[in-house]
Amino acid sequence: MQRFLFLCFLTLLFTSVRAQGVKGTLTDATSGEPLSFANVSIYDSNQKLIKGTSSDLDGRYEIRDLAAGTYRLEASFLGYAAQSQQITLTDDKEPMELPAIALSEGGNDLEEITVTAERAVMELGLDRKVFNVEKSIAAAGGNGEDLLREIPSITVDLEGNVSLRGSEGVRFLINGKPSALTQQEGFLQTLTASNIERIEVLTNPGAQFDPEGTAGLVNIVLKQKREDGFNATVNLNAGTGNKFDGSVDLNWRKGRFNSTLGVNGRYDERYFRGFREQSATFADTSYSRYFTFDGLRQSQRQGFNLGTEYELSKRGSLALSGSYRWGEGESTNLRTTDFFNDAGELERTSFRNEAEPQTDNNYEVRMDYQTTFAKPGRSLSASLQMSESSREEVENYEEFIFSDTGLDLGGNRQNSPSINGSKQYLGQIDYSQQIGEDFKLEAGWRSTLQRLDNVADFNVFDEDLGAFYKVDSNSNRFLYDEDVHAVYATFGGKVDKVTFSGGLRAEQVYTTSELVEPTGELFTNNYFKVYPSVFLGYSLSENSTLQASYSRRVNRPRDRDLNPFVDRGDPLNLRTGNPFLLPEIINSYELNVQQRLGRGTFTGGVYYRAKSDLLTRVTETLPGGVQIGTRANLDSGRDYGVELIGTFRPTKKLDLTASANGYRTELDGTLEEGTVQADGFKFDARLQGSYELPWDVKSQFTYYYRSPGVTAQGQFNGFQGLDLGFRKPILDDLGAITLRVTDVFNQRKFGYSTEIDGLVTSSEFQRESRILYVGFQYSLRQVKGKPKRSQSGDRGDDGGTDF
Repeated sequence: MQRFLFLCFLTLLFTSVRAQGVKGTLTDATSGEPLSFANVSIYDSNQKLIKGTSSDLDGRYEIRDLAAGTYRLEASFLGYAAQSQQITLTDDKEPMELPAIALSEGGNDLEEITVTAERAVMELGLDRKVFNVEKSIAAAGGNGEDLLREIPSITVDLEGNVSLRGSEGVRFLINGKPSALTQQEGFLQTLTASNIERIEVLTNPGAQFDPEGTAGLVNIVLKQKREDGFNATVNLNAGTGNKFDGSVDLNWRKGRFNSTLGVNGRYDERYFRGFREQSATFADTSYSRYFTFDGLRQSQRQGFNLGTEYELSKRGSLALSGSYRWGEGESTNLRTTDFFNDAGELERTSFRNEAEPQTDNNYEVRMDYQTTFAKPGRSLSASLQMSESSREEVENYEEFIFSDTGLDLGGNRQNSPSINGSKQYLGQIDYSQQIGEDFKLEAGWRSTLQRLDNVADFNVFDEDLGAFYKVDSNSNRFLYDEDVHAVYATFGGKVDKVTFSGGLRAEQVYTTSELVEPTGELFTNNYFKVYPSVFLGYSLSENSTLQASYSRRVNRPRDRDLNPFVDRGDPLNLRTGNPFLLPEIINSYELNVQQRLGRGTFTGGVYYRAKSDLLTRVTETLPGGVQIGTRANLDSGRDYGVELIGTFRPTKKLDLTASANGYRTELDGTLEEGTVQADGFKFDARLQGSYELPWDVKSQFTYYYRSPGVTAQGQFNGFQGLDLGFRKPILDDLGAITLRVTDVFNQRKFGYSTEIDGLVTSSEFQRESRILYVGFQYSLRQVKGKPKRSQSGDRGDDGGTDF
């Protein structure tokens, strides 16, 4: 059998075709199914792109009007290894039918000889941009957060919060599927970067996807092991300042079973420092304050995941998977505050010691079923998922106050223990049917039930009693229930040079918030909304593609936004929620063009987002100069933006990717202090390059810049940073050693300024970011047969995997 395949391959490789064109079929190497919308390109002897096309729903392609000569034909598709073959054309009139070209998922099978091309750094799909990150240095020794810092238009701030095109409303999928674990703090750091194959960015997701999130979706596609036999991958990393992480991933496939086991652990110590300066000018008084912060965050996290997939038949499969993560940590901080009178003279100084230990536990279990039918072009999938998480923490505060002469003015001790628990249940069904040769219909249902129970007490130490007592008025128990029921349908296809898809999603949402303690108040907000989406693609030429899209999205307030409990961690800067928040609605429009060049690509686009009931952070000044921050709805907001992405390979050893995103933000609304009208321009840019050094060492750099910008009540400062990395293969390419330096010039600092009700504030904070990492990776692979394609759709690029 192997000899037969080898001879077939050689026949394909050296086929001599006597025609003025070529045509043929693209198929999946393991299932034999046709590959729709795959790319077919023709290059001349100088490797210059001559013509190109894409396959139809039956996997058929045809390229005409080629002059006689020798060419290289390349076939590629997202998530598959590209294949190339040499063809020779003469003066015959009719295109020659080539034998079917079978593409394999991922890289090459070690038991076959194939001619492959390295996948592009960025690929443009109908509804997404795909970034192949397997070659990244961060993928060899970092985590998911490190990889996202390399993706154009994505920003990761000092606290690990992710923004897309300047908006923090980003929703994450894993292999195209929702996971409650993606909502947990620090989940990106639990993902080993070397296990991530690609990152897909959907700024205008279709109706088959959950519409939640102002900015769009980020789909993290993990590598899948599909060979019979045993595979193992080990990753070990150490960083300066006591930072260690490691993971072991095992995969075993035999017969109809494919089982995986992953174990990971992480220990991290990271300092944070900063200052805040405030000056107050009121009708009856004026003063100023200066705060400094000097803290350390320690965290330790462990986790494992276990899964198995069973092929029930040639058409259907059943998969069971689960994960469990637990961890503990503690933040300590010395907050020093100097108080000055209106003459600028020091009056007193406060020293506040803060310690916040916490523990986390969460698990998730999932069952997936998928089947095709006897009639080709039809498939059905169903999923059930349950997850539960809990966090226990205690905020401890001890304050000492001294006069300007050093006189002890007393102090206080407080603590605030809390328990936050959540449960989530999800069920969904997706159906897909091909209609004729060129069209496709998809439909589905999904329900998500969420239950949250948060308890927080506030205790003050009584010196006379020698014990803490609970302050009932400052303690609370908050319950939040959210049920979302949705149905959707999409229809798409290809007509000549036009590719299109349109869909409609209808959702009924039931929400209930209850402040059990101390008031017993009940808040409900039930609403029904529809979310349309439209995508159009037009092939301007063999090298140019034009795309237009529209989608409606929603940003639902989360429990921390709704909970009216007042966080008193900073006694002069309080935080609370707003139970009367409404969901924010976003109408997003986008127009993109992609141009293939001789040694690279250019992608340019413009976008517009219109927002109603805009969710934003606001701050109010209370008597005594105390500020309290919360969330509120503004009437409307608008973003106008331009995004440019270019890839260029000037030499075989050097790859460059540059991106820039600039947009104008406009905000309108009414707050306590009156009418709000704010506008400003924001800009961010990224330059990334990789170069192959001598001794088989690969180097990589990433430079990032974000400009200052506006908020509803002030502005934030800009920042920049440079990362460097090196990778050296060892042990016959089964292992590698990596060296990385993040934020080489120690420039990642976050700052903002506001002026609210006579109180002017400016601040700057920095979390430790200049770190040297050394890593080791090793892979063991024992292949026993040919790769098999999963029936559960692990490519993650199918719109039906989540809605």
